[in-house]
Amino acid sequence: MSHFLVLIIVLINVAYLIVVERKWLGIIQLRQGPNKVGFKGLAQPLADGVKLFTKEVCWGFSGSGYIYFLGPFICFFLSYGAWVIFPSFFTINPTELGVLFIICVSRRHVFGTFLVGWSVDSSYSSLGAMRRVAQRISYEVVFRTLLLCPLLVLGSYSFVIFRLSYFPLVVLMFEVFLLWLIVVLAELNRAPFDFVEGESELVSGYTVEYGGVGFALIALAEYGNIYFIRIVISVLFGRVFLGRFLRNILLSFEMVIFCLLIIRIRGRMPRYRYDLLMAVCWKKLLPLRLLILMYYFLLLSI
Repeated sequence: MSHFLVLIIVLINVAYLIVVERKWLGIIQLRQGPNKVGFKGLAQPLADGVKLFTKEVCWGFSGSGYIYFLGPFICFFLSYGAWVIFPSFFTINPTELGVLFIICVSRRHVFGTFLVGWSVDSSYSSLGAMRRVAQRISYEVVFRTLLLCPLLVLGSYSFVIFRLSYFPLVVLMFEVFLLWLIVVLAELNRAPFDFVEGESELVSGYTVEYGGVGFALIALAEYGNIYFIRIVISVLFGRVFLGRFLRNILLSFEMVIFCLLIIRIRGRMPRYRYDLLMAVCWKKLLPLRLLILMYYFLLLSI
C-alpha cells in the first residue's frame, strides 16, 4: 500500500513538473507558458492527461501493434519500478542493496527505447532509438564509475543508510558532483545533449510516430527518470545534520532546485554535436573518472 501511495504522489509531481518546465522556459525565453487552463495554468496536467488518454490510437501498417504498446509500457514500468527503494525513513522494508537495484533497473531502459523506435518501422524512429541507446550505454559506464566514489566513502548500498549520514559529500567530492551533473544530463537526454529530438534531423526522434496513450507513457517515464535522479543526487550529496522532519523538507527543496537547474540549462544552452558528445564520454570523462576513482581509493586505503 505504501509503494502504491508513493507511485500516485510521484505521478502527480511528474505531471506538474512538466508544467513547471513549460512555465520556466516561457519565463527564460520572455514568452507566456501554459496560462489558460485553470488559475495560471495549474489545471494543465489534468487537461493534457484527458486529451492524451482519450485520443484514438493508431500505428503504421508495417508496424507491430503488440510491440507498439510494449515499448512505452516497458519504459514506464522501469521508470517507476525504481521507486520501490524510495529512500524514506517511513519505508516498511528498506532494501540494503538499493544502489545495485538502481543499476540493474537502469540497464534495462535501453530495451524499452529500442522497442519504441523499432516497432513502428520508421527511419526517423529507428535512427533516434539507435542514438538514444548508444548515448545511454556510453554514459552509463561513466555513471556507474561515478557512483563508486560515494559508495567507497559511505561503505553501504542502502539509501536509508545514506540519509542517516550527516556530512554533505558535495563539500568533500565537489568535482565528482560536477561530473555527475554532466553525465546525468546526457543520461536523461536533456539539453544540451538532447540529440534524440533534433528537430532539423530527426523531428521528435524515436517518439515521432507515437501519440495518445503511448506518448503519455513515454513522457511520464522520461520525467519520472528526471525526478528520481534528482532525489538520488540529493540523498548522495546533500545531507546535513538536521532533524528528521527538517531533513525531509530540505530533501524536497533540493529536488526542486535541481529540477529548476536542468530546466534552466535547457533554456540557455544550445544543442551539442553528437560525435563530440561521444568523444567527450570515451576520451575525456571516462579517463578522468578513473583517475578520480583511483585517487579516492588510495586516499581511503591509507
